[in-house]
Amino acid sequence: MMNSGDFRVLQPEGILSANVAKQLLQQFHTDCEEGARLILIDLQHVSMIDSFGVGTLVSMHSKFRMVGGQLYLCGLQKQARFLFDISALDRMFDIFPDQAAFQVAMQLEATTS
Repeated sequence: MMNSGDFRVLQPEGILSANVAKQLLQQFHTDCEEGARLILIDLQHVSMIDSFGVGTLVSMHSKFRMVGGQLYLCGLQKQARFLFDISALDRMFDIFPDQAAFQVAMQLEATTS
């Protein structure tokens, strides 16, 4: 995990089901308590996401927005991308192909703000 002030990158691995999702949620809460305002969840090493994992991501996104935080996703693999497309979750989340694309977008946003 990379930390920089109020920015964090979380990188779960394996199948995003109950155990991994609980670990991700625990790290998310820790980062929030430490003052994170922007969190990128890099899913490049997640081979599959089940309904528990999806629910965890949706819950994190909703709760974080209510306190003024911004949650982004990147690196969705084929199964996860398909799941997000058919369930319209790709409209809820800002999703980037990878961390590099996310960083470019954040730099562009910073220069236009």
